[in-house]
Amino acid sequence: MNSNFNPLSAEELVSRINKIPRIRLAQLPTALEYAPNISKELNINLYIKRDDCTALAFGGNKTRHLEFIMAKTLSGEYDCILTGAASQSNFCRQAVAAANKLNLDSYLVLMHGIKGKLMQGNFLLYNILGANVEVVDGENLEEIPKHLYRKYSQLIKEGRKPLLIYGGFGKEDTTLAGISYANAMAEIDLQMKEQNFMADHLFVTAANMTQAGCELGAKILNWPTRIQGISPVYWEMNIKKDIARICNEGAKLLDVNIKFNHEMINHDNTYVGEKYGATTKAGIEAMKLLANKESIILDPVYTSKGFAALIDYVQKGIIKKGDNVIFIYTGGSPAVFAYNEDINNPK
Repeated sequence: MNSNFNPLSAEELVSRINKIPRIRLAQLPTALEYAPNISKELNINLYIKRDDCTALAFGGNKTRHLEFIMAKTLSGEYDCILTGAASQSNFCRQAVAAANKLNLDSYLVLMHGIKGKLMQGNFLLYNILGANVEVVDGENLEEIPKHLYRKYSQLIKEGRKPLLIYGGFGKEDTTLAGISYANAMAEIDLQMKEQNFMADHLFVTAANMTQAGCELGAKILNWPTRIQGISPVYWEMNIKKDIARICNEGAKLLDVNIKFNHEMINHDNTYVGEKYGATTKAGIEAMKLLANKESIILDPVYTSKGFAALIDYVQKGIIKKGDNVIFIYTGGSPAVFAYNEDINNPK
């Protein structure tokens, strides 16, 4: 952080963010819910940020992202959107739902992954929401951009006017998504003041965009909080450098004098398990524990791994007795219904 940096209040940060084009898609603010039973179990003070309740087609953190990314459609230059990810993608579900709200058609290019075309979970919701879906072979998410470019060229030849959304792979998209979570940090800042505490730790299960926004917002607001990202996927690229890049581009957009580098970023990929989209025994156990203690149902391959990491950090003493901890529940609950066998027989 630069020595001449002046922190902003939550209200000042929101004022700057409100200058950026945005479409309202989420029901905000989401609750910051104290979890008394699991707090007692873990001997900490645990608060859960309920971003599973953003309300757009089962909700999730991507709705916040899309409020800024899809503001481009206000120009009237587009008649459809094109995006892609894995076959059980929460981002794609919410993108299609957002497009429907804006009266735009949707095209998805999905990596086959573990669940492929199983008509359940998010894949079933694409069908209900009316998306045009193409599934391609493979599991490497870093190949998504080349498939999107091919599909984009095809749609242009057909006379369509697609908004190409690269999501986590596009520089502009990732910066805008990061801004959305800087906004969420301002929201949490006000909620912490209402509940009279400051977080010692904030856990978020994220690839790049959401954690970057958390990092950016927390620094702008001058929190002492340790931000900990838990990765759901192994990346070939240096994800810490990418998170720092998003933070720096977001800081420029918000006209704040902060500089990030990758050494400032805490991002742990040791809880992924076999690969992206595969469950872990610890993740399923964490999922069931929170369900039994608080009746909050995490998803089996994303947030359950993040919560398993939180439990492990408590056991290792990284999170200490009595610490105030915020866990951002980024959503993904529809995936529960595509993983019934994995949940019933965890390995």
